[in-house]
Amino acid sequence: MREQAPAQPAFPSRLAYLFLGLPLAALLNALLVVRITPALWDPYLQVVSRDVAVAPPHRAYDFVIIALAVLAFLLTGWLAYRRAVRVRSDFPALWALLSCVPILGLGIVFWMGSSADEDTGSTGTSDRLAGQLVIPALLCWVMIFGLTSLAERKFLPRENQYLSLSLLVVLPLVTAGLAGFLSARAGRTMSQSIGAAFLTLTAILTILGFAAMEGVVCVLMAALPVGFLGIIGAMLGHWLADLTARPAYQVQSAAWLLVIVCAAGEALTPPAPLEDVVSSEVIINATPAQVWAQLKDIRDLPKPTEPLFVLGVAHPIETYVVGNGGVGAARVCRLSTGDMPELISVWKPEQELKFTVLDTPAAMREATFFGQDLDTPHLHSTYASVEGGFRLEALPGGRTRLIGTSRYLLTITPATYWNIWTRHIVGQVQLRVMNHVKAKAEASR
Repeated sequence: MREQAPAQPAFPSRLAYLFLGLPLAALLNALLVVRITPALWDPYLQVVSRDVAVAPPHRAYDFVIIALAVLAFLLTGWLAYRRAVRVRSDFPALWALLSCVPILGLGIVFWMGSSADEDTGSTGTSDRLAGQLVIPALLCWVMIFGLTSLAERKFLPRENQYLSLSLLVVLPLVTAGLAGFLSARAGRTMSQSIGAAFLTLTAILTILGFAAMEGVVCVLMAALPVGFLGIIGAMLGHWLADLTARPAYQVQSAAWLLVIVCAAGEALTPPAPLEDVVSSEVIINATPAQVWAQLKDIRDLPKPTEPLFVLGVAHPIETYVVGNGGVGAARVCRLSTGDMPELISVWKPEQELKFTVLDTPAAMREATFFGQDLDTPHLHSTYASVEGGFRLEALPGGRTRLIGTSRYLLTITPATYWNIWTRHIVGQVQLRVMNHVKAKAEASR
């Protein structure tokens, strides 16, 4: 009597694995990358640098984090093993182990979750779309992120610290284009190709967010241009599938090679930064002398209510002139992300105050999907304040027009899009200070 082949496990199905396996793998990645690895690495660095002699004491919730990570590790590996058996993958134990590796594991989990259930009789032609795309796309995205981090951490010369065109434009366009190409080859419509591109880009951005490679604010800001590029890329990829008979692996290899070439070229010949000036003004019911008295020392700015500032974008906490002021005197603007030292270049009491910025702190405090601050390198290199100042104009009736001006450099592409956010933020910073000066000057009358 012929022996029957062992039945494939009914659990987890593709849908169940995406709803259970992917969140568990994301949780495991976040715990390993954001919590456990820094906790293990920082004491070692302190001992090597001799900053402290002993490791910091354990906190009670550290054991909860470790226990949660162990549980997530076991469940992630167990689900990956059962899923690998169901889709008839070779070496299920190896896939289970690799699914627990930070960053790489997320791509493997998404790949297995997108694979067809072999016991359902599906040919899996279209179901292999994400499996064909997500892993090479993740590797390429992580590679570009790595190159960007190397550049921003000054392992490359300062003039070469610029890879955002490849990262924010070329890479999403190519990823969406390949999604559209593979979708068309699977017999899908144009709208389905666009949907495939959106799902692929959303998955990658989510994985990068959970892996603490990007923060919540940056992901949300990048969503609009990435979505726009997704539509264009998916349409181009769909049309390309009809124009060429070349096999998919050749098209994919050429596309990823294009990304790498663009990144290398951009590192060698970076574009010039965008320079812009933003001005704001308020009318104050006080004389120039009363306004000037408040400009020199502002130490009690209220807590911000502006949404971007609440979410972590850098904003002034206090600002003051060191000593009696005058040309050449120091001025300090204390931001939520650190001090911004300045040097006074114009000092005209009751008329004009102008200063040069010596150093710009991080553009924001980025929170991860789990709430912890994330200090990514590009927060220190994409925006640089150059100079700023205030001009006072006397108006009839003892009033004053206060005009604030800021000049800055922006080194991020597409600069036109990001400058929309930057101009708004710089304007909000100016108004935050000037409205406080207005309230104080009017109260002093």
